[in-house]
Amino acid sequence: MAAGQGGRGPVTHEYEIPRATAARPRLALVYAGVGVVVALAAARHFYYIDKWPHYRLVTVIWAIAFACTALQWLVSWLERPYTVTPRQQARLDLMQVTVNIPVYNEEPVVLDRVLYALFAQTRLPNRVDVVDDGSTQEDYSAVRDYWLAHHPPSVELNWRRYPNVGKKRAQARTFGSDATAEVFVTLDSDTTLARNALEEGLKPFADSTVHSVAGIELAWNYGCSLLTRIKGVNALIWQFTVCSAQSVAGGNVLVNRGTFALYRADMIRETLAAYVGETLFGRPVMLGDDTMLTLFALNRGRAVQQPSAVCFAMYPETLSHTLRQWTRWMRGTALRTLWRLRYLSPASWGWWYTAITTWSYLAFVSVLAAVAVDWHEARSFAATALSISAAWMWLVASRMFAVRRSDQRLIDRLEAFLLVPVAMVWLTLVLRPMRLWGTLTMREQGWVTRRRGAETRSSVADVAAVGAETPRWTSYES
Repeated sequence: MAAGQGGRGPVTHEYEIPRATAARPRLALVYAGVGVVVALAAARHFYYIDKWPHYRLVTVIWAIAFACTALQWLVSWLERPYTVTPRQQARLDLMQVTVNIPVYNEEPVVLDRVLYALFAQTRLPNRVDVVDDGSTQEDYSAVRDYWLAHHPPSVELNWRRYPNVGKKRAQARTFGSDATAEVFVTLDSDTTLARNALEEGLKPFADSTVHSVAGIELAWNYGCSLLTRIKGVNALIWQFTVCSAQSVAGGNVLVNRGTFALYRADMIRETLAAYVGETLFGRPVMLGDDTMLTLFALNRGRAVQQPSAVCFAMYPETLSHTLRQWTRWMRGTALRTLWRLRYLSPASWGWWYTAITTWSYLAFVSVLAAVAVDWHEARSFAATALSISAAWMWLVASRMFAVRRSDQRLIDRLEAFLLVPVAMVWLTLVLRPMRLWGTLTMREQGWVTRRRGAETRSSVADVAAVGAETPRWTSYES
């Protein structure tokens, strides 16, 4: 069925895209969880103070961090998908929507799947720009030629190649050349949209104060390895606790995931010069594209999360790729933390979240260093803290069950739930300390994880095609 060869894998043109839904929470379970949380918190801190009185300062620090996390968790249960009236939907249907897909050394078969899912949306975009940012490892001729010939006739498709200048400037190629778009969508070249993702992602724009919308990111290759499972668990917990709470609390989402995000086009045009002209110590800033655009949106209105707008991203499958991706993210986080504290209103949830989490992280590093120095006396304390924290994280992770995927059974969801303590230990002992390295090396910029091509080779065989050879566009547009 392959129409040609591109790079290392066959190019196919029809795929089975999972369905995903965000279920409404059962408030009875929430109330029960609140009781358990209060009891656990009280027991934990009384136990600490009684058994380790010389660690009272540490206990106070953890108590504050625990209270902040508990507040986020409780607020997150109030999140609901945005809905619209028929009149609002009619206005959204008329919006001019442009999608930008920056490409750098992506697997051709993965990019083919991304385009297939985009052109199979229940609400098609008006324009799609594929911007090849000087790829050196892959040949996209088969994918490009097929989609230029077979894309839906109602969609304008442009495929352009430029010298390598980084993701932000690859996005700016689209932002600066489209004067009619009302909404810009940024879509990573390895991110497959659920069939109604675009339709659902546009709904919050019925509110004129919303300038940025974050979709929900799930792992396409979740079952590939223990690393992808752990990352999938951590990503779900973060999105459905931290990001959900930020969205509920006045629309203060701080990170609009770059895998799939939507922005008001006027806001992008107004800030484009600052976006591409950002420098750090005289050097161009090429990282933190998603967090920078979200910061611009927060300074003009609200940035929200739409839990019914789902995408499936390819997660790193090797330890090396995982750590380098995390380092890249932490470089962007270090700079954006400074910008948020400087430019966000101190009256906003986003400003206080940034201030508290920064303080909490510095306290965590100090505590970790103190425990390491006093390990002989502190190891029992550390073991108890980890075990109780794992139990608490299981409660927080109950929000994971808000998402249901058609390609996962109940046993798969339970397996993910059982992985929560492992994911917590990985985050605490590996990823959080690496934030220091990201901060110290934040001057290093660029596509640091794809210089030698995409690193998800083992999953390419899992994107097998199904169905007919020629896509049935009439059925998608009806």
